[in-house]
Amino acid sequence: MNRNQPTNSAPAGKSPWDVSTRRRFCEAAIGGTAAVSAATVGYPIVAFLSLPKSLGPVELMEVSVDELVDGHAVWGEHRGRQIVVLKLGDEIRAFDGECVHLGCIVHWDSVGRRFKCPCHEARYDDLGQPIYGPVNAPLRRVEFVIEDNVLKIRDLSGVA
Repeated sequence: MNRNQPTNSAPAGKSPWDVSTRRRFCEAAIGGTAAVSAATVGYPIVAFLSLPKSLGPVELMEVSVDELVDGHAVWGEHRGRQIVVLKLGDEIRAFDGECVHLGCIVHWDSVGRRFKCPCHEARYDDLGQPIYGPVNAPLRRVEFVIEDNVLKIRDLSGVA
């Protein structure tokens, strides 16, 4: 026996990687890749088709005034738009939650009492006025009425 030739530990007439074993491996790899690809494409489609009903354009936002806590925000949806309602002392304010720069939804910082945009680090004060970042216009105020201790958002036709 020549020492330079590799030894074969498989039974006589069989290679360590039999053709049927390689074929099964390739079939499993291709099948797994196809399944992962289908899930990657299918999940966003299913998620989009199963959006909650509250995202509809006819939903109206109503908030019980008793739910409002001083310094904290209550988020809701009104005709497909994100609305934030604040209670600061005895005053209640409502804003369109969309940043005027790129349209991202702003977050309320209850400790600093200001709005923050997560997209570009813009900051607005509790009156919606810009205080930092690439914004030069205030958050849009939203009109509301309080009837029977329930805050009701009015028509948003004035909100662009």
